[in-house]
Amino acid sequence: MNYEERQQAKLERYEELAQRRKRESQERYKHSKSLSDCIPFGQPILVGHHSEKRHRRDIKRIQNSMDKSVELQKKAEHYEKKAENIRNPTAISSDNPEAIDLLKEKLIGLEEQREKIKEHNKKARKENKEQYPVYVLPNLSGNIKSVKDRIERLKNLAKIEEIEEEINGVVLKVDKEENRVRLFFPSKPSEEVRTKLKQNGFRWSPYNSCWQRQISEYAIYLAKEIIKGVRA
Repeated sequence: MNYEERQQAKLERYEELAQRRKRESQERYKHSKSLSDCIPFGQPILVGHHSEKRHRRDIKRIQNSMDKSVELQKKAEHYEKKAENIRNPTAISSDNPEAIDLLKEKLIGLEEQREKIKEHNKKARKENKEQYPVYVLPNLSGNIKSVKDRIERLKNLAKIEEIEEEINGVVLKVDKEENRVRLFFPSKPSEEVRTKLKQNGFRWSPYNSCWQRQISEYAIYLAKEIIKGVRA
């Protein structure tokens, strides 16, 4: 599967997840509303009455359903945003096979922009005209450095070999096509191991049924260190 096919697969998955979470959110909202409709508007809790426990229980169920509805709606918006980023990308994805070339083009544009600003400021000083704000050039230089650093990281990434090995029953897979270091556990890892994974940047992927993070030499090192401590 090439980059375009992977992006299309991701787009379809994010769109499906967004729709599913929207439906679940609406179902939770309807459930919350159906419960609240059973309680007369403005009806206070009758303390000491036989209905008190049921009333309090219903209020808690209403609140829980509404909270879950809001949570699911936020998840739907999260997936919609990820889908939109694929349809109209503004960032250069590291797993794009043309990423280095695209970043080099971006670098050239930024450096040309910096030179133009310098020339403008130089001319403005001579003619006693307004210059660019003092923060513009430092910010631009910071962006240039970030792009240069990213190009170097991607060049180093290209040197990383794809591997798939088992350590203490855990499969470590370095997938360059997906730009991921992945850990496949035979069963749910202990809370201690899950904490270590999260602390070191690994996140659970329900779609791939594994813990993963973006590729780097350091990520591979961390993965090996974590699973060395797992009991076989």
